[in-house]
Amino acid sequence: MKKNNNLLEVPNINSSDAQVKNIIHKIKDNLFNSYYKSSKSEYLCVCSGGTTSGCARNGLITLDLRKEYNQIHLEKEKNLIKIGGGVIMKDLMNYLEKHNMTFPTGLSKLPGAGYLLTGGISPMSRRYGLAIDNIESIKGYLGNGTFISLEQNSLNSAQKLLWEGLKGAAPFLAIITEIGLKTYQSYPIQIIEGFVNDNELSKIINLAEGFPENLSLQWIYAENIYIYIFAEIKNDSDNKTTKNYLKKLKKFTSLKIQLYENYNQINFFPKELDLFELNKNNHSEVISLLGGNLKDDIQIFINCMREIIKNKPNKSCYVASQQLGGKTKEFDDKTSFFIHRACTWKPWIYAAWKKDDFKEKEIVLKWMNESWKKLKIFFPKIHLAQIHNHLDSHEEEVYLSFGERLSELKTLKNICDPESILPPL
Repeated sequence: MKKNNNLLEVPNINSSDAQVKNIIHKIKDNLFNSYYKSSKSEYLCVCSGGTTSGCARNGLITLDLRKEYNQIHLEKEKNLIKIGGGVIMKDLMNYLEKHNMTFPTGLSKLPGAGYLLTGGISPMSRRYGLAIDNIESIKGYLGNGTFISLEQNSLNSAQKLLWEGLKGAAPFLAIITEIGLKTYQSYPIQIIEGFVNDNELSKIINLAEGFPENLSLQWIYAENIYIYIFAEIKNDSDNKTTKNYLKKLKKFTSLKIQLYENYNQINFFPKELDLFELNKNNHSEVISLLGGNLKDDIQIFINCMREIIKNKPNKSCYVASQQLGGKTKEFDDKTSFFIHRACTWKPWIYAAWKKDDFKEKEIVLKWMNESWKKLKIFFPKIHLAQIHNHLDSHEEEVYLSFGERLSELKTLKNICDPESILPPL
């Protein structure tokens, strides 16, 4: 924490620069009973990892969970780990590595519980499901101040809808102080990575849409294109399958193979690639999309990407993507509020500008929205990994995230958070 109480030290520069009203670290009764009764226009910002631009706002109060809710406890005989709502993924993975265990975290190790509760898409998701598919228990406080302690295997009929709501839409409903997660035995990982051109990317996407569940594709399209093909080698079958795909990938001569002892050792999109970096002079927004297999539209998509990248306003802007499928498609839409189970791809648009340059901000956000519009034909849904209630697109994003379950979510919101202490829908 910086000495100036108006500054919150977090990875997201937008939030770090916010002139907050106050920062609190522990949940007490007066959080619900006094802070917000006087103003309907205020809501509480919650910081778990601090990578989202919504964990602090000018003039609002931020609850920073990282100091008081950072406990980690492994029940190895049950393959279960319980973590506080302020534990970041780096600390979770470092802890699990010591016990030769792992969990399907994302490409970055900086996020906190927000990653877990809003879906949680990982290179490992095709085999182990989304992060929310691996939640076994949840503790915390609803927006109305009620303490909750839920176990997946002992839910009563009244708790079922709330449990589903917390898996995918928790930031609107509750402050989560503890999460119980399934863990998995750690295995070696092969990464096939390198720069490719857009014609090669189209061929690799086509190949990836036939991948088995132990493989997944990640790519980033900035000034140049960089890809990661992730392969977990759990058994002889994985080894054989991966070798067969390596033969098909040999024609892409720029790709190289790296072997890692476990998932935690991988550093996705490192700064050394000079693709992008956390720049303290930049503010940014990210919008995440969802869509199915591209199939015969891959080349049309690549043409669209060429146009988007050609028009990007500065070098800090880019488009990237992760692959879903496999296990993530096996879950019913009703098991959580991540309803887009048929989706295969999660691309995201990263838009950045110099923090005090309001003209550039306007240009960059226009590029982000225009790019989104162009990509909607391929990826019509939204993964609400970041909440944008400060942007004009918020209402549409919420609708495209929760679809036919939005009315249920609004009902839950009215019950769990009637005073709208937490971010609004």
